[in-house]
Amino acid sequence: MTHVIDAIESPFDGLVSAFFFEPGELVTDGTILVEVEPLEPTETEGKA
Repeated sequence: MTHVIDAIESPFDGLVSAFFFEPGELVTDGTILVEVEPLEPTETEGKA
């Protein structure tokens, strides 16, 4: 069975720093696909 991933969700904002797959590669369920580095919050974020 083939599943296509249209979007990857992360629990935090960040930048993808590494991909662990090639386009068209078949991977198994639970495989880590990317590494995400969290963005540093800016001084204005979180202030009311």
